[in-house]
Amino acid sequence: MITAGTNQIDLLVQQAIAEFGCPPDSRVAFVKHRENHVFRVANDDGEWALKLHRRGYRSDREIESEAAACELIGSAGVRVPHPLRTLGGSYVASVGSGEGMHQATMQVWVPNASPIGDSAAILAGGPRPADETLFDLGRTMALMHRCAEQAQTPPDYERPAWDAEGLVGAAPLWGRASELPALDVRTRSLVLELEQRLRLELGALRKSARTYGPIHGDVTMENVLRDEDGLVVIDFDDMGDGWYVFDVATACFFFTGHPEAERMIERTMEGYAVERVLTPEDARAWHPLLLARALTYLGWSVARPTEEATAFHIAEVLPRVAAAGRRYLDTGRTGWPDLPVG
Repeated sequence: MITAGTNQIDLLVQQAIAEFGCPPDSRVAFVKHRENHVFRVANDDGEWALKLHRRGYRSDREIESEAAACELIGSAGVRVPHPLRTLGGSYVASVGSGEGMHQATMQVWVPNASPIGDSAAILAGGPRPADETLFDLGRTMALMHRCAEQAQTPPDYERPAWDAEGLVGAAPLWGRASELPALDVRTRSLVLELEQRLRLELGALRKSARTYGPIHGDVTMENVLRDEDGLVVIDFDDMGDGWYVFDVATACFFFTGHPEAERMIERTMEGYAVERVLTPEDARAWHPLLLARALTYLGWSVARPTEEATAFHIAEVLPRVAAAGRRYLDTGRTGWPDLPVG
């Protein structure tokens, strides 16, 4: 989080755009603040998204790895925002001074594009992406995964892991769901049991080149945009190593509350199958990864009690996780639609 005042943030922005070679009279507009501060920068040469990163969340090497991966994915036919380099050749600029140093990155702005859906509304059974969009979503994920499977990881690559420990271990990447203050005694006991079982089951999954590698890590409807030319995947902040089917589980988790969930997942996987084949091994990992994904939203909420998303996670995600979790502990299945493969 950036705790500086408005004037200090303005100075950070001016330092950042100078590092990336933008003139000082570039037009800057604040866009949003969640994990990072995001600004829109425009001048006669074009438009860019400037991100002032949450301090301490990622190392410079991790951010460099993210940018390099975006370049690689873009070369494989997936539309992603093109990252810019600083005048010194890095993808990351250090701005500020002393203890007030921050990382800054810039990428090409994606104009006239909007998210393919609203995850919260979809979970509640509201408007959902069209079948054509879901097909394109599946195909896009498959292209990313095929690229990751075939590419050589650079020697200086460094990203976190969405493995058993990163999802439900002692110190998960997004926090422990069982530490959410809103849990009552019975539900906390259930979540603890789920974490323990999923940790064992996910720990037993293979990490072969076909099943495991660099993934986006947060393929929600808000992180996939559509413009007149098709889909654009954005926000690779949580990119890391994980099972490829975890990206699919992330994209499909919010479908599980929709009355057309089965159809939506089927259409997504029809698109995926055009570019890449999933197997019964992936299908066996589906239900535990769906549950683990759901638990990450509760874990994320632990450190963010006042966030609007936390209220949504407690009111809407938690009851669904509790019901699916009890069923999973009893039967090994969540009650959510299966992953169609083959």
